[in-house]
Amino acid sequence: MEEFNMLPVELVDSLSKLHAELETSKDVDPQTLNQVRELDKQLHEMLKSNELKAEETMLSQLLALEAKFAAEHPTLERITRDVIDRLAMMGV
Repeated sequence: MEEFNMLPVELVDSLSKLHAELETSKDVDPQTLNQVRELDKQLHEMLKSNELKAEETMLSQLLALEAKFAAEHPTLERITRDVIDRLAMMGV
């Protein structure tokens, strides 16, 4: 149970890493940047409200971002996968 309580902190840490990497990465288009910012906002709202059920579209968007980053931004792909995995561990 203690591990579950730590997951939101780890998720926020992963989101912060993703955001920081995006802000410093070259060649990330503005539309992708805005999409990640919106997902970040939604995930923070979900955590703040203790609502552990994410909309299916949020997870789909994260998976699409992961695929988009796979070829050109391996670090962003890895961090996005980390966010997805932490959500899965939370039962989202």
